[in-house]
Amino acid sequence: MKKIILSAALMTTGFMMGQITLEKNFSSENLQVYTNADDTFYYTTGYDISQIKIYKADYTIYKQFTPSVPAGYNMFVDQYKNNFILSKNVFNTDNNLEIIVTFEKYNTTTNQREYIIRIYSENGVVLQEFGPNYSFSDEYDINIYHDNITNTNKLRIFNQGTNSTEIYNLPTTTLSAKEVQSKGKLSAFPIPANKTLNITNPVNGSTLVNVYDSSGKLVVNKSFNNADYTIRIDVEDLPKGTYIYKIGNMSSKFIKN
Repeated sequence: MKKIILSAALMTTGFMMGQITLEKNFSSENLQVYTNADDTFYYTTGYDISQIKIYKADYTIYKQFTPSVPAGYNMFVDQYKNNFILSKNVFNTDNNLEIIVTFEKYNTTTNQREYIIRIYSENGVVLQEFGPNYSFSDEYDINIYHDNITNTNKLRIFNQGTNSTEIYNLPTTTLSAKEVQSKGKLSAFPIPANKTLNITNPVNGSTLVNVYDSSGKLVVNKSFNNADYTIRIDVEDLPKGTYIYKIGNMSSKFIKN
């Protein structure tokens, strides 16, 4: 009887494993995926690349172009998909795709990395350039969000040269608002948290963060300045478990160790 059960279990496992099949292998290419309600595209990511490639859902080339690289810089395309690295209707209103391409160099005088950030259309046309001396060393340096107060899309970016935060208005249509709102989410680190939870300010019009336990009880609330880049919450005294933190109409979970 045990042999029959084991055999059935193995057959079930084999059947389930058989559902995962390799559909496409992009040899020697690092790609990220962009999706919306109507489209799926794959696009080049990685460091020290020379060409931008965008593939359609059927894996055929949709667009490709070779950006001009400023002297002394290396080119890369960030892999964090929630940063709108590839997007549509966010930076322009012509229904073409847009892609953020970054150029990086190390300044031996200041011992800092310097960045030039360009937003290209799918046809290789530069829509906007920031730099030099803008920050883009991780996923939190560029924040694209929908401001519910003004019903507009905005871009927050940090200028290392002037040590200042810059807020830009983006062209906002019904489609672009939907695009940004659909991807808007809260992010925090570290997770799990032990002593402090660092929340990236979503700049969504709210200046209050609330933390709830698994029963829905409010356990922490803290006001912050809308210009604050990171909101630090003391969670050291909270019991271990899963919590929900909320800012305005956005919420996410974290685990307390």
